[in-house]
Amino acid sequence: MKIDKIFSSLEIMDPQTFDNITIFPLKLEIDNMPYFINLDSALKTGKFLIKKVNAFGEVPVLKVINTLSEQVLILDGEELKGGKQNRVVNTSILVKKNSELTIPVSCTEAHRWDYTSEGFKDSDVIIPMEIRKEKNETVLQNLISKGEFRSDQVSIWNMIDLYKRAYNVESATSAMRDIYEKEKDNLENKIRNFTYTEGQNGILVYINGGFEGMDIIPLVSAYKNLHEKLIRSYIFRYLYKKYYEVKEVNKRIFEEISKIEPLKFKSVGLGWDLLKENK
Repeated sequence: MKIDKIFSSLEIMDPQTFDNITIFPLKLEIDNMPYFINLDSALKTGKFLIKKVNAFGEVPVLKVINTLSEQVLILDGEELKGGKQNRVVNTSILVKKNSELTIPVSCTEAHRWDYTSEGFKDSDVIIPMEIRKEKNETVLQNLISKGEFRSDQVSIWNMIDLYKRAYNVESATSAMRDIYEKEKDNLENKIRNFTYTEGQNGILVYINGGFEGMDIIPLVSAYKNLHEKLIRSYIFRYLYKKYYEVKEVNKRIFEEISKIEPLKFKSVGLGWDLLKENK
């Protein structure tokens, strides 16, 4: 489906607002979408495993073993806890049923290199949007120059350090997860203000009166399981400014997105990655 036609069935629902954040629930119907389940649901079956690729435990890659009869979506920015250090997925990946795959990841725990577990579990976290954006920019540049879904690891560690200082968190391993744990109650109190709307499969987010980002998951069943994770990734911010009310969605956002001519890269899993270079 072309980008200029993808929003033809888009429904923008009534906004939900708390403090300086306004979120519009989105409903978008996409034809002929194959069925898949999300990462957390797959890992809970015990038939979908994520492990190190070899005895050395290489940082930029992990091995996925899917013995399920369903395809599995791993969403860009989802954190995995375990192994010798926690990791974050570098790009969204649709894993084929009954398959094995090597996936690109980055480290979100700079100062640990000993096992907490052999395999990896869902951390119930999508990294904060600022870090996700920074990671994606460097992944795109590496795709253009080297054809690799690799991030700038140092820039991710530097941004995690910013969060540590902002939230005054002591973490022996500089783990993103430790910052989340300290702020967990505050985050959950904010998340309660952004409830799932029946039929919803996306969000359009404004912070401080300005457009912050948008996420759409084609299947409603998968989105529902990811709803709180996605909300958390936007509201966990270390800089809050004066609140400006957002009364209605800026339709120009969708017009601008529709005009994008993205760069096309073969996905790590099924399908293609369409990415836009910021110039």
